[in-house]
Amino acid sequence: MLEKMRELEKTAAVIEGQDNAALEKIGGKIDRTIALLPLNGDLIAAIKDKRFDWRVRCLLMFYKSYTAGESKITKYSGDFIGIMRDKTEHEKVRGMAALMLVDISAKNPKVNEALKEVAKAPDTPGEVLKAVMVSVGYAGIDDADVLMKLTERQPADFNEIGINLNAIRALGKSKDPRAIGYLIKIFDDSAPDSFYNYTAIEQFWDYIGNPETRERVKPLIIPRFLKLLDDRSRLGPSRREAAGILAELKVKEAVDPILRWFLPADGFSAKMGGGNDMDVLAGTRYLLKLGDKRAIPVLEHLIENFANDSRWSWAKAQMAERGQKLPEDHQDYKHLKECLKKLKKQK
Repeated sequence: MLEKMRELEKTAAVIEGQDNAALEKIGGKIDRTIALLPLNGDLIAAIKDKRFDWRVRCLLMFYKSYTAGESKITKYSGDFIGIMRDKTEHEKVRGMAALMLVDISAKNPKVNEALKEVAKAPDTPGEVLKAVMVSVGYAGIDDADVLMKLTERQPADFNEIGINLNAIRALGKSKDPRAIGYLIKIFDDSAPDSFYNYTAIEQFWDYIGNPETRERVKPLIIPRFLKLLDDRSRLGPSRREAAGILAELKVKEAVDPILRWFLPADGFSAKMGGGNDMDVLAGTRYLLKLGDKRAIPVLEHLIENFANDSRWSWAKAQMAERGQKLPEDHQDYKHLKECLKKLKKQK
């Protein structure tokens, strides 16, 4: 193994830089050699040996994370935990060790506790915390106060927003009864078109899928989500996600605000104006799920005027270049017609 590591270091030495770009360049040169190395005690010892280039050690874990398998990761989980906790280790190496633990973090209490410890530590660097929170977001931890503080953490750059969002995801998996209230607070305090708002809404799929929590969250989310359907933020992922949950819950009051998404797009910025093309396509699926016949004339009108609807004007030139006709050959047009057909067949 010593000879292999020296070979890898020699290849890496010709590439300068300590950033992700340098790692990518090195990875492109040594990936085939790494692929042939088994994840065993010798390789783990090499990864832990700080005398070797941190970039090579980081890449060893990166490539083995895809091929090692759950049993191997479990076998050496103590080693990866040790690397992750080691404050004298390079931040990227610590972060990669945390990512090695993602697949077993939900099943292994020892791993989960170690992740929680590093996530709670106020001196954990952002580079390490970013990776740790990927595992925490996947597995969850039950200390809702810790997670809530992490959702409020000020990111040093755009990449660090993942720390906050994974904390929100972890709240959705937490067994702490306070987690629901925290998610509602995040929803209430964030802008409708923000990552925070959408991620908070997303967590309620698990709650409504669980009979034990469904009835508890319904009175909290239904009025909020109904109000959100009339939001006209530009992109609108939050309103669509909220509508999906309301449709799953068979909330008939969602029908009218969803139908307003089908109004002309020219009124998009107005309070009761139409939605964008993504709203229309998603709304059609939700109306089909709700099975409300009031949607039939609205869909018929939309289909009839599809070719002149500004929401699909961007497709005209592209389709003409390909020798296709609008609306007949457009996938969205076909989708709308199929949904209308299914809605008419419903009793």
